Amino acid sequence: MRLFIVLVILRKELVETLRDRRTFVSLVLLPMLLYPLFALLMSQMAGAEMDALEARPSKIAVWGELSPDVSATLAAGENKLEIQPWLGAPEALRRDLEAGSIPPPVPAPPRPPGPPRKDPGAGPSTDTKKHDTGRPDAAVALAARALVGAREAHAVLVPWRGFSEDVRAGKAARVTIYYDSVWGDSDFAADRLDYALARARDGLLVSREGEKGLPKGFTSGLEVVSRNVAPDERRVGKVLGTLMPMMLILMSLLGGFLRAADMTAGEKERGTMQTLLCAPLLPLEIITGKFLAVFVVSLVTALVNVASLGFTLRRILPGEMDVPFSAHALTFALLIPVTLLFSALFLAVAAFARDFKDAQNLLTPVYLPVMLLSMLTSLPGMELSVATSFVPLLNVALLIKAIYLGDVAPDLVFFTLGSSTLFAALALLFAARVFEREDVLLGGRGSFRAVFTFERQKGGTPSLGYSLGAFAVIFVVMFYASVLLEKTTNRTVQLASTQLGLIFLPALAAIAVSGASMRETLGLRLPRPRALVGAVLAGLSGGVAVSAIALRLVPVPREFSDKLSDALLLDGQPLGVLILVVAVLPALCEETLFRGFLFSGLSRAGIAVALIASSLLFSLAHGSIYRMIPTFSLGLLLGYARHTTRSLLPGILVHGINNALVMTILVVQPAWLERLFGEGLSVGLGAAAALVLALGIYLLREPREAKARA
Repeated sequence: MRLFIVLVILRKELVETLRDRRTFVSLVLLPMLLYPLFALLMSQMAGAEMDALEARPSKIAVWGELSPDVSATLAAGENKLEIQPWLGAPEALRRDLEAGSIPPPVPAPPRPPGPPRKDPGAGPSTDTKKHDTGRPDAAVALAARALVGAREAHAVLVPWRGFSEDVRAGKAARVTIYYDSVWGDSDFAADRLDYALARARDGLLVSREGEKGLPKGFTSGLEVVSRNVAPDERRVGKVLGTLMPMMLILMSLLGGFLRAADMTAGEKERGTMQTLLCAPLLPLEIITGKFLAVFVVSLVTALVNVASLGFTLRRILPGEMDVPFSAHALTFALLIPVTLLFSALFLAVAAFARDFKDAQNLLTPVYLPVMLLSMLTSLPGMELSVATSFVPLLNVALLIKAIYLGDVAPDLVFFTLGSSTLFAALALLFAARVFEREDVLLGGRGSFRAVFTFERQKGGTPSLGYSLGAFAVIFVVMFYASVLLEKTTNRTVQLASTQLGLIFLPALAAIAVSGASMRETLGLRLPRPRALVGAVLAGLSGGVAVSAIALRLVPVPREFSDKLSDALLLDGQPLGVLILVVAVLPALCEETLFRGFLFSGLSRAGIAVALIASSLLFSLAHGSIYRMIPTFSLGLLLGYARHTTRSLLPGILVHGINNALVMTILVVQPAWLERLFGEGLSVGLGAAAALVLALGIYLLREPREAKARA
């Protein structure tokens, strides 16, 4: 073998690969954009979940008598512990605890030096069911497991008999925490309890420093034992529910991925697609037959994967922890709408390819988000809810996780199956529309390029593909640049730099690079005076009207509200600076990006798509579950103002006035504020604001004759 010939061929293939723009995008640009965006989404979701956990108080069932000083420490407001004496304790168990007939568990021996061991709550290796039944506090652990498993309490705290006497005598008082490590709220409650008890221990040590005669146990103060009462089935289910949804979904769709590419681009490459189109067949008949073929292959792949998983688990798990057959059957049933959805989607996207290699390049950007969405199940606290049951693919992955955990709610199963079936039907309609285009089926890709082109234009508005791609790049830049801005302690500088340097200027640069018209893209025109009046009315009333509804749908904890207020006040800046930085700059910069550049590109797919998609991205950019409904609703209002007036100015007014009103209330803090917002906005105030908002929307609306002249 001649090495120089090998090197020449290697150089030739690498050069051809780099010249292939689609391959370069799939292998280089897509990962560079996709993973930061996914990390940003995960961090926002994890941050929102952590904010929700911190905002919610932990309900603690106390089965026993605490000493007054320890009880006062636990009840302190900063600990966020709701102490419920004897909550859910069976009468017989309570009598035994009060009589002291149940001995406390023995603390674990000190950890030997060396690497940290596996967390007991992470798997079935410790605290197994057999060990529970053989321990002296087995009855307490089982009763606590039932109470926490029913979600009636987050954790159970048992101060053992003689707790107060031991505290007064200077001995080590014994207390045990029972919690469920699989349930995020329970695990968080155990951490809160552990921290609060550590504070109580420190207080006892300080009070004993001046005493003479040090009895045994003085140096420890409190002897705390934590018991994870999650049953083995749930611990195994936690591991399986984290890993298996991703594996099952990815492997089930792999067969459809390959078959869709072969039945479309492969047939074009072999020349059999043209023969098929010459036959007296309807496009609907062709797409239905090919779709069913891809679906059957995907379905068989799913069945084999579920069956293999079931046999594997039966082999490696003990008999008492075996996953029931019904769980595997329901898992397979959930994969049916997933395979329906992606069989149609894969088929439609692959139809735009010229050959099999081209199909792989086009399908890879579709397949990667599937993997990333299914990985969201590993996020702490990520559970199936009414909201997540309507998110494609994620709903099925979370429902599979719930099946392995044994926390399946029938109504959420219905929502998940219904929404997944709807998404599958929409994907099938999209595939049918694609197969109606003979230019696509015969090898052309004109319509696909028209939608997702990145070529420089001359005037007009940016294309849909360019606006979404550039928006993703801007978000990636924000993701990495935020690390540098975090080093700046001045919050005012952080916010101003983010708005101007990471939102406003990149949006203008993206428009300039695209070659689109700055005037048309940003709607740089002066609207009618009545539209400006309507914008002022909408800005004054929109936030109040939306909050009156949003606060009832998703109540905001007072702690979260106080934290947000402190952040918006920018370390005590005067009102003029706050209005400039928190109201004027965001109104100008965010409207330029969301209702200017992004909205113009999305409008090519229809006004409904532009309104919903831009509002959704606008709400996600604010990164809080409690702000999603208000910001999404505000985004719809701003998008409507942009669409009906064809100008960016009314949206800037609405946005700026809304923010300025909030900042004025926070700084001035009128006496009526606490009465007005103490229990949420009243229905009457919300209705009055809604009437003013309706008038503002009416004034924003352009008359028909004005639109005709335009």
